[in-house]
Amino acid sequence: MQIRNPITLNDWRIRSYLIAILVFQLGLLVIQLLGSTNSHILVLQAILGFAFFSFIPGIIVLRIMRVHHLSTLETLLYAVGLSIAILMLTGLLMSVLYPLVGLSRPLSPTSTLLTVNITTLILLLLSLAGDQKSPEPDYIDTGAFLSRPALLLYLVPLLTIIGTYFVNQYHNNGILMLVIAAIAVIPVLIGFDRVIPEALYPLAILSISVSLLLHTSLVSPYLWGYDIHYETFLANLVMDNAFWDSTSPGNVNAMLSVVLLAPIYSYITGLDLTWVFKLVYPLIFALVPLGLYHVFRRQVEAKSAFLACFFFVSFIIFYAEMASLARQEIAELFLVLLIMLMVARNMPKTMNFVLFAIFGASLVVSHYGTSYIYLLALVAVWLSMTLSSFAATHGYDILKHLRKAAGERSSGEDSVNRDSGRTITLAHVLFFTGFTLGWYILVAGGTSFDTIVSIIDHIGNTIFVDLLNPEATEGLDLLISTPQSFLHTFAKGLHLITLALIVVGFIAICFWHAGTNVSREYVAFSFIALLFGVAGVLVPNFSSTLNTSRLYQIMLIFLSPLCVIGGISILTAPAYISKLQNGWLAGRTPLVLISVFFSLLFLFSTGWIYEYASDQPSSIALSQDSIKSYGGGTPKNVFYGTFIPEHDVFGARWLGEYMKDGSIVYADRTRKDNVLTSYGNLARTPPFLPKTDFKPVFGAYVYLGTYNVVERSASGPEEYSDYWSIEDVYPAICRNNKVYSNHQSEIYQNA
Repeated sequence: MQIRNPITLNDWRIRSYLIAILVFQLGLLVIQLLGSTNSHILVLQAILGFAFFSFIPGIIVLRIMRVHHLSTLETLLYAVGLSIAILMLTGLLMSVLYPLVGLSRPLSPTSTLLTVNITTLILLLLSLAGDQKSPEPDYIDTGAFLSRPALLLYLVPLLTIIGTYFVNQYHNNGILMLVIAAIAVIPVLIGFDRVIPEALYPLAILSISVSLLLHTSLVSPYLWGYDIHYETFLANLVMDNAFWDSTSPGNVNAMLSVVLLAPIYSYITGLDLTWVFKLVYPLIFALVPLGLYHVFRRQVEAKSAFLACFFFVSFIIFYAEMASLARQEIAELFLVLLIMLMVARNMPKTMNFVLFAIFGASLVVSHYGTSYIYLLALVAVWLSMTLSSFAATHGYDILKHLRKAAGERSSGEDSVNRDSGRTITLAHVLFFTGFTLGWYILVAGGTSFDTIVSIIDHIGNTIFVDLLNPEATEGLDLLISTPQSFLHTFAKGLHLITLALIVVGFIAICFWHAGTNVSREYVAFSFIALLFGVAGVLVPNFSSTLNTSRLYQIMLIFLSPLCVIGGISILTAPAYISKLQNGWLAGRTPLVLISVFFSLLFLFSTGWIYEYASDQPSSIALSQDSIKSYGGGTPKNVFYGTFIPEHDVFGARWLGEYMKDGSIVYADRTRKDNVLTSYGNLARTPPFLPKTDFKPVFGAYVYLGTYNVVERSASGPEEYSDYWSIEDVYPAICRNNKVYSNHQSEIYQNA
């Protein structure tokens, strides 16, 4: 059976398009007006509010711009990106304009809901006036999406949710262990061309991404991680004051993806901030691998594109660290959208630039780190492409001569096709550079700009002094460090193999094309990504200031397909194929072996094997009880540094509600920076709990969490990784008045 494609709503006939949007919006308004007492209505409001405002405004803008006949993936991702951009812009305009007309609380729930709904209606009217065409709607065959393989893929996220419930309620990780094992089987099935057809590859990627993100974000009813707590503090500040102070200094305060987008989503979905960050943001971030599949599919064949996406999501950075870094989740979506525009050869240049401006500006106001990395890469790619074109015009195409020397046989037409239709121009570079510098200099006291200046200055002062010093180069330290068990050593070897495959893959696309259609711009971006990776290993303080894991995760956006290409290039070497040419696997052997390799890597990355073998497990989702019972000092410090026990939340909420205004609060570094920030609404400022000679000032409070009370340990005060016994200062703490206790969290006051 065929039905109208609901994703490509911008291609529907004008009457059907109008009716569908109005019915959707009116239904949502009715649900919002029914009140917040009925839990079933709240669930419906959350689902419909998220779906409507994350998709419909963008669809309307696509119609205003007369963008039609895009693929389903392109339409979905562009619509979501445009919708998020509109929400952030609406919040920004409300913050700037409403106070000018006497509205002192511009971001109150009522004014926000009214404004976003009116904005959507205005955009709808503009789309009706500007695009009266009725293009033929796209139809989809429901057979594929209701088939048995599709139903199995729908089942994976559902089982993930059930599995997290069992972990939270019964401390039973059996279902989650089963889910991880099932996900590991999916790439192997695709490698063998079994069960999952090519048409369902995007659905498989989305199912895996959502499942992996939810299997970590839902393992607690509370926030976990590091940065997410400060992001929550700032978003709470905006909601409490119903106003965003753009002049308040702080890098994160300049990020609209946190200070405006999160409160707006909270209002339109009816969810509190905890669940906005634990549900809404991961669901948006799950679209990143889907966008990458579209990008990779333009470069390589479908199966290789899927395996590249699976490789990207296999790393713990994707589903653990990123799930607790809201601003980078949004930023990476816009980064992928910019890459999609780079490979969109069939889009008019004017329209391409307009979307580039929207997504580029949205990236800038979402995350400063990702923006600076993309800015450096963009400038470098433009320069390299300009110089390459100049050299080719004058007969000095070095890459072409190197390929010829390597024995490549390619026609001149192929070279033209790979270099035609460049989408990175001087206009793109000037716009993104100007907007980035302008925003970071003018907003939040210019702290985001000052940060990058200080980073560059610090690197410049230490580059020769600490060159190849592991203590100053985090990437090098990770490479040469010795794991503490055989399984962890084996896993490190697998990761090192992927790095080697990436290098081989880059060489392959430069010299032999490797059976791909990789554009020169993508090759240039990949080369810059490789240079960033090398800098993370060699340049002192480069990776540590940008955060090594986050830097690598961004680099994989460009480098993931190279790992697959590198594996294929090695496995299809003539000497190897000659041994297998008579076997039934001869045609598919490389991808089969790569899929098995990625599945094994995935089981190690998720911690599934460590939990199964009881070998230093570290997964918050799978190994909570194992870490508490058998983990050593470092694993427990890391665990309690990211995972927030319920008793700690209760204590932080009590302190935030009953402490005297302006009082000093002592706590160890981790408790001060996470649970007291998000659930106690206390700023991340000293004093921290000292290791010795503790003498609190009169009237001050001392907060102790589960890690302090039960494990008798504390972290900081300089680094989160520092942990020490609290026994030396505990007698001095106990001499104060105990004003709160739930047996795992305690609060004292010197009064």
